Parts: sequence; C-alpha cells; structure tokens
Amino acid sequence: MKNKFYAFSIALVSLSASAQKAELKEASKLVDKKSFTEARLALQKVEPLLGSATDEQKAEYYFLTGQTALSLAATEDQEKNVVKAVESFKKVTEIEKASKNNKYSAKAEPITNILLAQVVNEAVADNTKGKFKDASRKFDLGYQLSPKDTVYLFYAASTAISANDYDFAESKYKELVNLNYDGKSVYYTAVEKANGAVQSFGSDKKMRDLLVRQGTHIQPKTVTEPSQRGEILKNLSLILMNKENYSEAEQYITKAYKNNPDDNDVLMSLLNLYSQTNRNDKFVEIANAALAKNPNNALLNYNLGIIASNENKDDVAKNYFTKAIELDPKFENAYLGLANLILKKDNEITNAMNNTGTSNAGQQKFKALKQQKIGIYKEALEYLNQAKKINSQNESINSLVEEIENYLDLEK
Repeated sequence: MKNKFYAFSIALVSLSASAQKAELKEASKLVDKKSFTEARLALQKVEPLLGSATDEQKAEYYFLTGQTALSLAATEDQEKNVVKAVESFKKVTEIEKASKNNKYSAKAEPITNILLAQVVNEAVADNTKGKFKDASRKFDLGYQLSPKDTVYLFYAASTAISANDYDFAESKYKELVNLNYDGKSVYYTAVEKANGAVQSFGSDKKMRDLLVRQGTHIQPKTVTEPSQRGEILKNLSLILMNKENYSEAEQYITKAYKNNPDDNDVLMSLLNLYSQTNRNDKFVEIANAALAKNPNNALLNYNLGIIASNENKDDVAKNYFTKAIELDPKFENAYLGLANLILKKDNEITNAMNNTGTSNAGQQKFKALKQQKIGIYKEALEYLNQAKKINSQNESINSLVEEIENYLDLEK
C-alpha cells in the first residue's frame, strides 16, 4: 500500500511540474504577442503551483509577471501595477542571486533601469506639485528597484515628513539608520530632450552617458549630496518625541548631537527633549556648554528663551530674549518673545478683575488691577511696535497692536 501511495505522490508532483512548464510557456508566448491581459490570466494559473517550482521557473514567473504588470499599468490601475512590477522584478533578482544565476535578471535589468527612471521622475514631479505622499511612495519604489541607490530611501522619508505621514517616515528613517546611511553621495542627471525634464539616473553613470551619446539627453551633471546623518537622526527623534516615546527619541538625538554638536537645530531638539522630560540638570549642562562655545549666537539665546518660557521660567526667558536682541537688534521674534512674556500676566489679572465683587473694597481692587492691566499693555506695546518696525507686513502683529491701542484709548 505504501509503495502505491508513494508512486501516486510522485505522479502528482510530475503533473504539477508539467502544468507549471506549460502555463509559463503559454504566458511567455502571450507576453511576446503583447497580449498582456491574457498573459495575466495564464500567470494566475501558475501562482498556486509556485511552491513546488524550481528556482528557474520562479524567476521566469516573476519576470513575466513584472513585464505584464508594467505593460498593463499604461491602461489600468497604474499605481497598483507599477508596484507589482517593482516587487516582481525585485523577486527575480533575489531568486537568481541566491541560486547564482542571472538568466532572467539580465533580461530584467534594462527594463528595471527604464522603470527606475520613470518612477523617480514621477516622484520628482509629484514633489514639485506638492503631492508629497505620492512622491514618498514612488521614491520608495525607486529604492526597491535599485537598493544601491539609498538616496531614494532618504527622499522617501523626507517627502513623507512633508506629507505629515509620520509613521511611514519613521519606518524609512529607521531603515536608513540600520543601513548606517550617511547621505554623502554622488548621483548623475541629464535633461531629457523630449520634455526638458531633469532625469536622475542614481549611481548609473553608464546609462546616463549612453543616452547622452545617443542624443536623447543633454546637459549631464554630477550632483554631490552632503551628509544627511544629522537630519535623519534629528527628524526621527522628533517623530518619536511627538509620540511621547522619549526614551527611544533620546537614543537618536544624542547620537545626532555627538555627530554634530554645532548644529543648532539638533541642539534645540535635544534641549527640548530634556525640557519635556523635566531633566533640568541635563538641560542646564547642555545649554551652558553650548553658550560657552558660542555665547554670541542670537538664535541660540532666542531658542533657549522659548524653552524657558514654555517652562514658565519667565525671568530666565527674559534674559535670553534680551541677550538675543543685544546681539541682533533686528531680531523680530525676540521682541515678540518679550511681548508674550508680559502678556502672559493678562489672563491672571483679567480673571482677578472679574472676581472682585461689587463692594467698595472690591471696586478699589478692580481699579488697581485695571491700572496693572494698562501697564502691562503699555509695556508689551513697546516691544510689539519694535517688531512692527522690523516687519510691518506681519498681520498678526498689526492686529494685536491695533487691539491693544484701542483698549488703551478707551481707558484714557
């Protein structure tokens, strides 16, 4: 009985292999005929049989699937089919790399190069139009097509930030960190004659140069990108801070600070983290170290003032804002910072005025409080007018100045 069952099993496997071979052959003919809808149906019959397929059959299946999806993208469900094409060609490379073969990956390479250029150009166009989420996904597809061009993964993350798509950005930034991506890179571009668009070829200088020699492209350029490590670590830490994942955020922002302690944005992010987690000892340590190195940095003093103000350390904040103005008399936001410090007292005084009662004592207290309110408005107005002189087009300042002046006129 065992022998019969064993023989029957072998027959099933043989039948499955024969079916795979026949369906793949049929799909290949249909692709050659450009009958892509029919080819898709033929490939759908092969898919359930892939578990017992050889590596060569699997590579052929994914190669044909990629070709079919890419061709169908021109007439139906472009995004879905392009994604499928990218994933399929990626599978071809993975399978043949493991089996040390390149029969289908060699055929796929020129197709993926063209697809890469198309996807990246569309990503750039989407980014220019402000369609940041679409751009981020297409840059990610570009990276999947050409993992050696890690810059596309960086673009996927940074454009996701512009789209406020923070979960996607976080995953891409973490991938960059795990890859130890620095961002200092060289890539090659040229202008496509047909439409005047700048086309990026990533690190593929040979393809760029070939198209320039053929005359389809002009103005070849070599673009050098500076290190982006600090920005990656900073942005990742900010995303995590917004999620109140302070412990993980600290790991990344401290790395960024060690990597470039002179980066003011990184410094302020680190100080902000210590402020939000009430670690005043670390805040003071880092702030004093930064000021010792660069005491005449007006922006640093201003930002320290903002953090102190958020912590309700108003005297400390006032000193920082005042110092920022001494260093830069046209520092508009520092004047606004001082005005806001003064106006913070307004709510407290107004609430007290509303609760004085109608007795003689209450009325006397009301008058005293009103004089304090007038004094606060006059003091704040001096700083607001200084800011207005610097930037007369700031509507929020103009509106606030007008509101205060109206109140003071009424109380004369």
